[in-house]
Amino acid sequence: MNEPEKRRSFRVREPVYLRYEILSDLDFHEGLERRKLRHGFGAKIASTMAELDARLNEELQRLRGEPSIVGRCLNLLNEKLNIVVNEMPEMRKIKSDLASLRPQTCEISADGIVFSAPQALAIGTKLYVEFLLESDNRFVDAFGVVIRDTEPPDDSNAELPFGVAIEFHGMKPELRETLIQHMFSRESETLRMRRLELRTS
Repeated sequence: MNEPEKRRSFRVREPVYLRYEILSDLDFHEGLERRKLRHGFGAKIASTMAELDARLNEELQRLRGEPSIVGRCLNLLNEKLNIVVNEMPEMRKIKSDLASLRPQTCEISADGIVFSAPQALAIGTKLYVEFLLESDNRFVDAFGVVIRDTEPPDDSNAELPFGVAIEFHGMKPELRETLIQHMFSRESETLRMRRLELRTS
């Protein structure tokens, strides 16, 4: 497995606020952008902001390797913009709607997500999925196709007894890269905490 494949197949387990909708073949083939247009301004702006955030984060990752005044200023500007964006009524509604759900532990990679569901979904079922990462409040939406059934990753919720693995379809490269960066950041934090525990034990 080469390096890009390793990065894409890397997985993390973490709490996620998630919901999904089963799509018809027509809805799926029309694509995510057409779906957003049909569902109005809120869905469109949330997704556009997520994509812009992904692109900005990708550039900031490059700058972090070479700290400079410009890099620090851009980081501060990004933090300031995030505060403003999160206060927009459309974004607040989408995020609050998702956050009102009970979080579930999911397995996330850049290529797909494994989650727990109330019913089994047949292989090949087409879905629209949106989720909010509990760790950093990041919003992601994507089309996906069920590729297998599996053990539910969150066995703490009896209302979600089925495990579903989906593969993302049509996800923009910038958003995929942001997911990769998020996963590596989470793994680095986990390793750091383990090292701290070993030092104090």
